[in-house]
Amino acid sequence: MKITCISTANIEPARHQSASVRACVLSRDLLLQEYPQTEVEIIPLLDYDLKPCRMCGQCLNTQRCARDKDFNRVFEAMISADGLIVVVPHYAPLPSKLMILTEKMEEMAFLGSCAGSNYRFPLHRKPAAVIGHGGQKPTPEVLAYYQRTLVEPVAMALESVSMRVVGAGKDHPKGVAFGIKSIDLREGSVFVDIEHDWDQIRLQIAPLVHSLAAAVVNRSTSQS
Repeated sequence: MKITCISTANIEPARHQSASVRACVLSRDLLLQEYPQTEVEIIPLLDYDLKPCRMCGQCLNTQRCARDKDFNRVFEAMISADGLIVVVPHYAPLPSKLMILTEKMEEMAFLGSCAGSNYRFPLHRKPAAVIGHGGQKPTPEVLAYYQRTLVEPVAMALESVSMRVVGAGKDHPKGVAFGIKSIDLREGSVFVDIEHDWDQIRLQIAPLVHSLAAAVVNRSTSQS
């Protein structure tokens, strides 16, 4: 199977060491443990210069954006994958590049559905998993907040374009969230040093990654 994992973080100093990218790497490792032949592509949106949607309508016939080559590159990677993982950090509350990505997909799906009842979005029923995270310690209240503000809105956006969102059991039907271990001021910098408990995070996201892989396998079996 092929899985595309999108890091929606946009922190220049952290770049590919951000918690979002590391969560993608951890997801890849979990997938390879169970399915060694899996191809996992990690896409950091930090590396892509996405442009806001202008609702020009040209995507109706092409299913691509006429003004945004970087969006098209990401979208094509999503189309070619068998399953998708989206890792979402807490910003205000959602990262701007993620909003551009989902906005363009929703506009494309909306225009297509208006044009004809037989329209099917390119990501129709493709399994997707959502992982949210933020810069607070993971108390039950904090994790519930991340679920409401990160995981659930992103899951709804993916479902709105007919993707199939998978969860991690009855307590986490739309995805999982994690917090931090500690945070410390960095002398001489506007940024802080954040530490994560990656062993614990691994335990948290493993059921979700397993659910995604199972959904991909089941979809492939039903289509064959």
